[in-house]
This record gives sequence, C-alpha cells and structure tokens, in this order.
Amino acid sequence: MKAIFWDLDDTVLNTLPGRMDALRHTYERCVGGQVNPLELWKSHRGGSLEALGRQLIGDDWKRFSETYRDHYYNRQGPPPVAFDGVKEVLDEALESGLQMAIVTSKISWGAIDELERSGLLSYFRTVVGHDDVDHPKPDPDPIYEAMARLVIDDAEQVLFVGDSPADMLAARNAGCPSVAAMWGALDPEVLIGTSPAFVARTPKGVLQALESIAAERAR
Repeated sequence: MKAIFWDLDDTVLNTLPGRMDALRHTYERCVGGQVNPLELWKSHRGGSLEALGRQLIGDDWKRFSETYRDHYYNRQGPPPVAFDGVKEVLDEALESGLQMAIVTSKISWGAIDELERSGLLSYFRTVVGHDDVDHPKPDPDPIYEAMARLVIDDAEQVLFVGDSPADMLAARNAGCPSVAAMWGALDPEVLIGTSPAFVARTPKGVLQALESIAAERAR
C-alpha cells in the first residue's frame, strides 16, 4: 500500500456536536419548523451539504449551505478533537512511509482550518473537499483527485477509511479497499450493509487492515 485516505468528520475528528447544532439552526432558518438534526443527517448517509440543501429546498440550496457554514464556522468554542487512538495510528502510518490525505464532503478550506486548529494538518499531504471536484462522494472523483495530487495511479494501493455509506461506496467505485470506521459511525448497521472490505471498531483496526492486505498480497 502507498497511502491511506481518510474521511474527516466522525472518522478523524469528532465534530458532531457543532455540526448538529448548525444543522438544527439551518433547518429552522431555511426550511422552517423543528427537526431532529441527527436523524436528518443519518438519513442523508454522508452526502454533501449541498446535496442535502437541494433535497430540502431545491433551487435555493446555496442559502442552506451558506447559512450552515456561517453558523458552524463562526461559533465560539474549543477546536474539534481527534478520536481516541487516531493520532497514534497517524504516527505509525507516517513512520511506515505511507502518504495520507483527507477526502471529505466538507468544503476544503473548512476542513483545512479544523485540521490546523486541532494540530493534525501536518499529517496529510493534501485535503480534497467537495468544492475540489464536480461530483463528490459517493462518486469516486474525490479519491481520484487525491490520487492525482499524490501521484498514485493504482487505486488498489490506497486504503480508504470512512464512517458513512457514501465513503464506502466512493471507495468501491474507485476500486480502493475500504475500512468502516465504526468508532464514529452514526448508523453502524447501515454502514456494515455497504459491505466494506474491513471493519474497524477502533482506529488500531486500520493498521490491522493494512497488515491483512500485505499478508494477502504476499501469498
């Protein structure tokens, strides 16, 4: 393997409280009424914010995404933190010579800002957001974009780690082995139903997946 590509939210960083607060606020402002933001987001299954806006309010979707980002990125509070065990896995991956990238449905500047504030940006060679491609996850374009930036031409040399069905489908569509990040999954049963190549209950499971792939390919 040459690289590990990671989703950001609910995989590397625990951003859920801030995101759900922003989603509740945005729904009230743009759609009207009350909503359970977690159930709404789970039903969206990891797609982009723009796609959710289109689903909810149609052609006025830009107002939805702008309202969300204004609330989310202008709120006060501590930076998001990495899930327990993630930093140790990032350290081991770097020491073993693997390249790493973030492939997220978030807007790229927002992802970079959160990684920088959480002290993790230096681990990643590049960050690909939904705004960097024409077709975000579950389309494979974001993975292909990250591969191009890292000069990797074989998707089988990339391990993709994510917590949502969109992540697993993007990996499958790109031809990458995938790891379901159960430690941050909002809907574990649905995630397992996408048939990921590997299931990791903790971040250490990513390293175990790498070992399994290496052993299989050495036969």
